Amino acid sequence: MEARLLNCKKGSIGINNASIERRDTIITRTGQRVHLHCQRSYVNPIVIKGLNRKSTSSAPLATPPKLRSQKQFSFQEDCLFCELICIERKDEWATEVKGRIEFARDLHAVDALYHSSCNTNFRTGKNVPQLFSPKSDKSQIKRGRPNTNDQHFLKVLDFLEDNDDEQLTIKDLVDRMKALCGDEAYSQPYMKQKVQEHYGSSILITELNGKPNVVTFRQTASTIIHNFYKESQLKKSDEDSKLFLLKTAAALIKSEIRSMPVDKNYYPSNNDILSHEKHIPESLAVFLNILFSEKDASLKISSIGQAIMQATRPRLVIEPLQLGLAIQMHHMFGSRFLVDTLSNMGFCSSYSEVQKFETSAVISKQENTSNHYDESHCLQYMADNVDHNLCTVDGNNTFHGMGIISCITPGNRKKHLFTFLG
Repeated sequence: MEARLLNCKKGSIGINNASIERRDTIITRTGQRVHLHCQRSYVNPIVIKGLNRKSTSSAPLATPPKLRSQKQFSFQEDCLFCELICIERKDEWATEVKGRIEFARDLHAVDALYHSSCNTNFRTGKNVPQLFSPKSDKSQIKRGRPNTNDQHFLKVLDFLEDNDDEQLTIKDLVDRMKALCGDEAYSQPYMKQKVQEHYGSSILITELNGKPNVVTFRQTASTIIHNFYKESQLKKSDEDSKLFLLKTAAALIKSEIRSMPVDKNYYPSNNDILSHEKHIPESLAVFLNILFSEKDASLKISSIGQAIMQATRPRLVIEPLQLGLAIQMHHMFGSRFLVDTLSNMGFCSSYSEVQKFETSAVISKQENTSNHYDESHCLQYMADNVDHNLCTVDGNNTFHGMGIISCITPGNRKKHLFTFLG
């Protein structure tokens, strides 16, 4: 396309006025060359108004630095618009285009070239055509899922951190995300990958108590001590240093509590109640031993220690002394109010947990007594009737029944495990 001379002063003034409206630095005078099409497009008031309306933020004036490995731009070989930016568009492409124009000043003299598709896209506010777009670093390209899913994923992580005392699985996290975004939720393999990428080595995903892909935070003692050492190097007041030391000690105890093995397949047995000191970690036992002044406070230490463990992991563990005290109170007094009051204070399990235990004790499969005796044993059956609500106003809801048990002597004490009902 051949450029024509600006023979009239009116044409030069029109371009200069358009430059002011566009907030450009272009100044023309009579005798300079300009393409007729470029002049008409540049001074078009509709185009100028659209550009001014689109500009909402100032674009950077300087172009980003180029690496040595990048090719030097050539007006004779490279398209003018590719990879560049201008002030009218208020984006990256517009700024670089403006920079090249200002550098060359006379595009015709340097034999500047441009692709027709780049020219069209640039003037119509579109992006660089994909055919001529520079290749981006693959690591910087986010593929697949929209940002809304990322926001829902972060909410799922907040849910995981708020409920880290539970045995949450990858499936639980996927179900949580489905509740937020429906069918757009991640699949289980992709959710597992994203969780591992987000937390790195501080998360552990493994099988626990027969449940696959259980997510557990892994905060080791070495990590806690390392953080304490880093913080101790900072200048703090004596009060702040004391509080931070206490928090570090609490974090160490909590970390050891979380590392204790948990079996949620069965309720605690009689042996678990008798060996109560084995159910609290060493660090917690040492801490409580220092606090208690009595000579023999092993039962109190175990009781309070198990209460602390139950409060630390309320949905995951059932401590033997907590359950045993609740069953004993229910058996002796039959008061739901008493059991729930002690439970709310942290001294025993809840009344509903006692009901679950009794149900499990009834329905748990027991081995037949007849398989455990011979001629040296004596087997006797004993039965008795039971009546309930014998006298009612309307005569309904009365109960008459009979129960029968078998007794064998000499006895053989066996360990019975009651299945946990959850």
